[in-house]
Amino acid sequence: MDVKENLAKNLVVCRKSLNLTQAELAEKLNYSDKSVSKWERGEAVPDLTVLHELSKLYGISIDTLISSQFDKKPITLKNIPKKRFIISGAALGGIWLLVILAFCFVGVIFPDFMHKSWLAFIIAIPLSFLVILIFTSIWGKHILNLIFTSLFAWTFIGALYIVLAVCLINPPNTLWLIYLVGVPTQVLLLLFFFYKKVK
Repeated sequence: MDVKENLAKNLVVCRKSLNLTQAELAEKLNYSDKSVSKWERGEAVPDLTVLHELSKLYGISIDTLISSQFDKKPITLKNIPKKRFIISGAALGGIWLLVILAFCFVGVIFPDFMHKSWLAFIIAIPLSFLVILIFTSIWGKHILNLIFTSLFAWTFIGALYIVLAVCLINPPNTLWLIYLVGVPTQVLLLLFFFYKKVK
């Protein structure tokens, strides 16, 4: 069996190990699903840049991708969800650590502002959803992107409302109208999601 055939078979195994369709893989690589199909049938070979991206995505070396001794269920592929969970958790933990440090710093250095420093925790909520959204955009599926984009949008609007209500000396009675921005935002997100699905 030659390198091209090895690569074709191994690419199929790797993609299926991550439960990706050819279209989902193509989107991650900014290629067409026709190209992915040709690679997996052995009719074409991805260029070196794409092979590098595929090896990073699957957590294996390029040598392993072209190997004839490729294990049908590579151990490294099983660890990818765990690694992703750990990386995402570490990023979220970093955000909340910074918020707690900011809260403590303000309390010690600027005690006059202590009564408003709790707003850092409110701001951290949409920031957390933004971090999760970034990781699901890289690793996740479309439905997770829609869910976390929606959560980010609504928590951002909610945090903005609370910050303005607390920080403005005389907040207007119509400040609640800021939530109306969320309605067309949500509609646009849904339309974009369904457009991507149809495309």
